[in-house]
Amino acid sequence: MKKIKLTLFLIGGFFMIYVNAAAQDNQITKQEKKDGWKLLFDGKSTKGWKGAFLDQFPNKGWVIENGLLEVEATNGAESANGGDIVTIKEYDNFELKIDFKLTKGANSGVKYFVEPQQPIPGTSRSAIGLEYQLLDDATHPDAKLGKNGNRTIASLYDLIPAIDNKPVKPIGEWNTLEIISNGTNVQHWLNGVLVLSYDRTSDMFRSLIEESKYKDIPDFGINKKGRILLQDHGFKTYFKNIKIKEKKYNETPIQGKTLKETPGIVSYTYRNSFQRNFEATLDTIKALGFTNIEFSNLFGKSPAAIKKMLDERGMRCTSFGVNYEDLTNKTSEVGQNAVILGASFVRMAWIPHEKTNLTIDVAQKAVRDFNIAGKILKEKFGLTFCYHNHGFDMQCYGANTYFDYFMANTRPEFVSFELDILWAFHAGKNPIDLLKKYGERFKLMHVKDLRKGVIGNLTGTTPVANDVALGSGQINIAEIIKAAQKSGIKYFYIEDESNVVKQQVPVSLAVLKSL
Repeated sequence: MKKIKLTLFLIGGFFMIYVNAAAQDNQITKQEKKDGWKLLFDGKSTKGWKGAFLDQFPNKGWVIENGLLEVEATNGAESANGGDIVTIKEYDNFELKIDFKLTKGANSGVKYFVEPQQPIPGTSRSAIGLEYQLLDDATHPDAKLGKNGNRTIASLYDLIPAIDNKPVKPIGEWNTLEIISNGTNVQHWLNGVLVLSYDRTSDMFRSLIEESKYKDIPDFGINKKGRILLQDHGFKTYFKNIKIKEKKYNETPIQGKTLKETPGIVSYTYRNSFQRNFEATLDTIKALGFTNIEFSNLFGKSPAAIKKMLDERGMRCTSFGVNYEDLTNKTSEVGQNAVILGASFVRMAWIPHEKTNLTIDVAQKAVRDFNIAGKILKEKFGLTFCYHNHGFDMQCYGANTYFDYFMANTRPEFVSFELDILWAFHAGKNPIDLLKKYGERFKLMHVKDLRKGVIGNLTGTTPVANDVALGSGQINIAEIIKAAQKSGIKYFYIEDESNVVKQQVPVSLAVLKSL
């Protein structure tokens, strides 16, 4: 009897919790109201909405039931049943949040900057606007169309793919999308992770339009304001908690308080592009907002030529990366090149060693070489030499690691360090612990993130696909950057070794600038 009562109590408790949770849907909290949030859907009525090409709300195709706004399933055709619905009001600078749930094989979307005065089409189609794609990527064929995944969930439809490791919940579960518009800058978020960032007036955006289905639409995507649209694509889709916060335009968007200046970028991130067209790559990097570069390669150019191109663009090189052989055998040439580039630091990232095992003989030689090269670079050229950790140096040596050995046996006045947080984390070390232990020895940082689920090791290698956009992987970027403020680090550089830097670097930069 007691067991039955307990079961009933638990069931009753669950029911009460469920009802209470459901009662919170489609409401604005006191804090949200204070912050300026407003509901676009009250869970009961169509107030504030109408058909995209109608004067009233559609009389079919959409259902409000149990606090949910539902698209009815038909045959998967675009706007062939009730048609899309749009807000009556137009918006320019805003934050929009929507909870959505897809069914198997579903296709839908949330559009923004939808112009109100669009001609009624002769055949059924969706109204024109920028689209946050909603899709069952696993089963709907549209996921494999377009280019590079730009029709998958959370992407800017047919233009820019979201990062590939976006945190999508399974079909049948609720996801939360967020769209943030500030002037011409737009961000797509999915379940609390930034997955896409772009500027509607950039050269990159315009070139993407020219290659898309929108190429024949004049001034597509650049109108100053527009309506919000929920798409009827003939698949069962659910929406709730649709809320928006209107904002004033901020000339310095997503600028946090932790970093004092915009981070730099490592040239290795754009290694393939630099090889093809050096100057065009500089222009691309500058357009993204970077002015500080750590060069890992001269790409066949002279230091003077690179310095000239940087000066013409208001850019600078603060660190110059070289290999072990050049550091030890061409130290003066390295110093001269760094000075011509305008760099303050010389960085070296890989110690030659047999297979995956570092030995004390190799480590001792490296210490001697670092001290000698560092002394020459400091005394002859006024440069600071930094050794960059790379995972294999975290192998055990006695009760500590070889990295600890380097710290203990190199001369602080001649040898400093660049902390690569991915290679520290991949080797099983917490970058924050390293910062606390050796704070003033670190002068530079490579800011990177490691794909979730990847298990690290001590080889110092991992497939480049495991480099992911900051904030989407395993590493607690915010806490590391916060801890780094108490260290000797002067420059932070984004490094992305993946083959999808066009998608990931804008996201990583936005994440860092927001901290």
